[in-house]
Amino acid sequence: MSRIALIAGAGALPAELAALLDAPLICAPAGVQPQGLAVDMVFNFERLSPFLRALGDQGIDSVALVGAIHRPRLDPALFDRETAMLVPQLLAAMKGGDDSALRWIIALIEEYDLQVKGLAELAPSLLAAEGVLTQRAPLDSERSDAARGHAILDALAPQDVGQGCVVADGLCLAVEALYGTDAMLGDVARHRAERTPQQGGVFVKRAKLGQDLRADLPAIGPETIAAAQAAGLTAIALQAGRVVVLNRPAVLAAAEAAQIAIWAAP
Repeated sequence: MSRIALIAGAGALPAELAALLDAPLICAPAGVQPQGLAVDMVFNFERLSPFLRALGDQGIDSVALVGAIHRPRLDPALFDRETAMLVPQLLAAMKGGDDSALRWIIALIEEYDLQVKGLAELAPSLLAAEGVLTQRAPLDSERSDAARGHAILDALAPQDVGQGCVVADGLCLAVEALYGTDAMLGDVARHRAERTPQQGGVFVKRAKLGQDLRADLPAIGPETIAAAQAAGLTAIALQAGRVVVLNRPAVLAAAEAAQIAIWAAP
């Protein structure tokens, strides 16, 4: 009988996915505690090869990478010989950006006869479907700002920069980078009054062009709505079928209370 392993990072997504699957094996890197989940197996990145082999020994035939996992600080003393030989490849992949590193990890997992599955296959209900999610539909001006945001992210995609940006009145106020969505929206909240009106604008969230959709899908949650409101934004534009909506009832309730329109388009 086949069984899937969740390599779980921080945040609420691993628990939401686990609830939709049949007794997945929960694995987590050392020092990471997935929210609301008991961990079955802890592993170190320095011993990645023995860990992947152990999954096969336990009857695991597929893997899902879910939740936030920050770039680890590697301890040379912990490496086994097999994993140590992979370090030059890993470091080269990490220099290429997050997507490059994830592609390398996915390829490595597959070398151990494990299939990597994404949310679109395992739990499409967690992804934003095309259409307006809130009672308030976006204004024409908000759709225009969203189109501008998508164009900006498309242009940045070859550089593997980020999955989000903020646009108001056609002006790009911020682009998501290594520190993530919360840092970007916090920066807008702190600085936009210096040069732009304090209200209005769209947060655009989407997958990168050419991104491997089996890992690191963009996500929003209730805290995203609070951060968008603090930044004076009035709309959130998502990419349909490519963005996770965590704790959807709470997200939509918070958006309605803040009069923030949310919609998803291809």
